[in-house]
Amino acid sequence: MGLNTEHNYTKTGYLNSDFRLFYLTDSNKKEFDFHYHDFYKVLIFLSGNAGYNVEGKYFDLQPDDVVLVSAGEIHRPVIHSDMPYERIIVYLSRDFFEKYKEDDSDLFYCFQEAKAAGSSLIRVAEATRPRFGALNKELALSCRDRDFASSLYQKIKFLEYLILLNRSLLNRDTACIHASACNETVLNIMNYINEHITDDLDIDAIAGHFFLTRYYIMHLFKAETGITIGKYITEKRLFAARKLIQNGSSVTDACYRSGFRNYSAFYRAYKNKYEESPKKTDNS
Repeated sequence: MGLNTEHNYTKTGYLNSDFRLFYLTDSNKKEFDFHYHDFYKVLIFLSGNAGYNVEGKYFDLQPDDVVLVSAGEIHRPVIHSDMPYERIIVYLSRDFFEKYKEDDSDLFYCFQEAKAAGSSLIRVAEATRPRFGALNKELALSCRDRDFASSLYQKIKFLEYLILLNRSLLNRDTACIHASACNETVLNIMNYINEHITDDLDIDAIAGHFFLTRYYIMHLFKAETGITIGKYITEKRLFAARKLIQNGSSVTDACYRSGFRNYSAFYRAYKNKYEESPKKTDNS
């Protein structure tokens, strides 16, 4: 798709409404850091030579593939060449899905189906690619549309896309794809951490649980994910704390319920991550 947008959209990592959509192209072999969001993310891959890492699993990407990233999942794209990396990115709050939920339909189904399959990638079937391709082009064009009700039009087109995606999954015209590569040991460590995030997670104890050495799991985890075990644990705890605060917990309660043992360390890490104090989140 040879579309050039008139505006550069900067992804800040924050969502101030229930829906934001971007059309982006990078023309060089850009490096992306691992990161996560407090909201849900849909990435529609249009062209390039790239893959995607989500929570320790790597997926090769083909045009029209859909990457689904849930809130709190650590992820990043991996660019393999200088071919333009072209994609549509959509940020969505959980309220967005609730707003359009009906008795006979739930647009969040695609996320649930992917999770049940242990996947983050949906690949559209060959027979349905023309319909998806046409919608992808309309979504990209909507990013520079400035006509009457352009924001509403953009949202309507994406709702149309979500309906088509979920129908295709329900009709088995489209499938969740297994990871191209993953390390079972790292996935088991991640699952263990997430299941015990509020416990006193000591790296030696984690290593002992898997009958491995401390050095081995630290080296393996960093090599496979790009981040240290300690950083992964901290990121998951910060995400948990933020959700607790947003749901009405006091800052102190959120600190200890999310697994932090030291309030000062929690406060500094939170402010560094979110560029605001946890008390400001509590008052927002």
